[in-house]
Amino acid sequence: MLTGGLGNVMTIDQPSFEWSVMIDADRAVTIRDAKWNGAAITSTSTAGLGNTPIMLWLEDNWFGPGAILEFDNKEFQVRVSGAPYQDGNLWVYTCFVADGQPSSYIPAEYLEAGKQVSRLASAYEEYSEEGDILNYNTHFKMRNYLTTIRINYDITGSAYSTVMAIALKDPATGKTSYLWADYQEWKALREWYKRCERMMVYMKTNVNKDGSCNLKGTNGRPVFIGAGLLEQIAPSNRRYYTRLTGEMLEDFLFDLSYNCLGTNERKFVALTGEMGMREFDRILKEKVATMNLMDTVFVTGSGDNLTFGGQFKTYKMTNGIELTLKYFPLYDDTTYNRELHPVTLKPKESYRMTFLDLGRRDGEANIVKVVRKDREFVTWYTGGAVAPSGYAKSKDTLRSNGKDGYTVFFLGEMGIMLRDPRACGELILE
Repeated sequence: MLTGGLGNVMTIDQPSFEWSVMIDADRAVTIRDAKWNGAAITSTSTAGLGNTPIMLWLEDNWFGPGAILEFDNKEFQVRVSGAPYQDGNLWVYTCFVADGQPSSYIPAEYLEAGKQVSRLASAYEEYSEEGDILNYNTHFKMRNYLTTIRINYDITGSAYSTVMAIALKDPATGKTSYLWADYQEWKALREWYKRCERMMVYMKTNVNKDGSCNLKGTNGRPVFIGAGLLEQIAPSNRRYYTRLTGEMLEDFLFDLSYNCLGTNERKFVALTGEMGMREFDRILKEKVATMNLMDTVFVTGSGDNLTFGGQFKTYKMTNGIELTLKYFPLYDDTTYNRELHPVTLKPKESYRMTFLDLGRRDGEANIVKVVRKDREFVTWYTGGAVAPSGYAKSKDTLRSNGKDGYTVFFLGEMGIMLRDPRACGELILE
């Protein structure tokens, strides 16, 4: 999938790429200070009592005159009177309790520093010239860098002609080859894509915020490493568990779904290993065990030819949320995943569940492989006595070195973009 299998590949001309993430124009604004009758708010304050003004020091100039603001408890609302004025980095708003009752007030607990207010609507008197303001959020930008990956392999003159006992069949052409050189080429390509896949999942960026890079190569030039898929998932969307439960899974998916409301797509795919598949199957079977169901699936056959078995891979929850598990071999490779579960002694990584939003944003795929123009996969060779096309048979044949063989080089410049990371997350075994 990550090496272009889904066809979601973007070609660029630069070694880095930048994209915007859409965020809603509505948001809550944090209270930094509040006063009533010229004094600080205390636990016994009845701010706004008797239709008296409440002064709010807010972080942003986000509300206009006449705006109705609601506190963390929506039962309490105030109306902004007049335009705010600036006090240092803060904006000061004069507010009155919106219901206009002399006995109404705002409890002190909702006026503490760190609490928030948000816009409900606005209200004006007849013949007014005032109006609330329209807000614009600056979409936050994300940036990633392409990583240059290279490998090379050698074929000696003898290996070029060596015949293997086992045939190698090209699935594309159907041709069969017994030559060692063809096998070596297949093995190199397989290893190439394997490294590309691991790189785009696990790579951690080394680029500083100002675009510089401290890691230098042998020729003194910087070695830029882009962020892989896992690093682009927000830390707040990572949860840790010791034993997965159905309630934990549902709560996590509900939290993720809040981040993609309005996209009309609430279908998630989770990449996981063998143990993650087993955990998922276990919690759904535990859920089924509490129901009085007639089984027509798990037991099949008749007489002495009965078969018992089955595995859950998809969970359709309430509100249209759907989760499908996909087996991800990278999480089970014991060569690279050497930390083991203390009880099962299986790789801890096998329990990792990476939830991906494979939907689309404005017609564009959410997960995209990004490559440099004409440099996604570059290959060439340096030849000696032999080249991929055959042996040199004339003194007029020009080769690059005197070796009895040739060397093949692979080079690629690629990265991965998680267009909207808010609806992606991970459950990780701790």
